[in-house]
Amino acid sequence: MQNPIVRTFKQLSSAEQARQELLAAGVSADDVKIDMLIYETGAVQGNFTVGDNPDVKGKTAYTHTYAPTAQDDVRDCMIVVNALDDGLAQRAEAILERHGALDPDPAHRH
Repeated sequence: MQNPIVRTFKQLSSAEQARQELLAAGVSADDVKIDMLIYETGAVQGNFTVGDNPDVKGKTAYTHTYAPTAQDDVRDCMIVVNALDDGLAQRAEAILERHGALDPDPAHRH
């Protein structure tokens, strides 16, 4: 059994397109899972319970709490593929790459 292939996407639509191609390539629907990584709830500027008074300095200051994230670091969803053999794993990795999937492992980033 292969290790799961884990990749992230900046947009859900790209992940869904990759999923459809994976299914067409023979990966079972049970072996392809998409999860959202950014949720509607959580620390956001409109959430008054997050952050300190704007006069506060340091790591809890508004400027730190709400610092913009570099676009390259935003990965909204994750796809996990369980390929049953090496050949299918290689095809799955090629499909994911073609759709713009990113490897979340920092060792694989350029």
